[in-house]
Amino acid sequence: MALTMNVETKSPGSYFVTSNGRLDGTTSPDCDARISSILLPSTKTTLIEMTNLDYISIMGLRVFLKTRKMIEQQGGHVYMINVQPQIEKVFEIANMLNGIRLFAGVSEADAYFDAMQKSVLESLNS
Repeated sequence: MALTMNVETKSPGSYFVTSNGRLDGTTSPDCDARISSILLPSTKTTLIEMTNLDYISIMGLRVFLKTRKMIEQQGGHVYMINVQPQIEKVFEIANMLNGIRLFAGVSEADAYFDAMQKSVLESLNS
């Protein structure tokens, strides 16, 4: 099965990535190229929606590790949404979940970001 991806700009420096299919040795070069196109110094937030990601290999893990490393070096964050149990297990085995926030869905992620922004605004106004 092939991998399809969509990369959407949510706001300057914030991206929403959806991935569907298998992320393996065959599909990882295209995935890496698509993700690399958003790994800019201005990138601060990347949300990766994984509802339909069915499989990940070590080459797929490499893409996510590279993404996380580059964005965190720039002071940004990577968030994963709707991670399937088999994919989460692979991340767990590879010890890659440390420091990554997982969300059960887009609405949970939106609520979290809304609360964080309100908190910042409140601290600025006090």
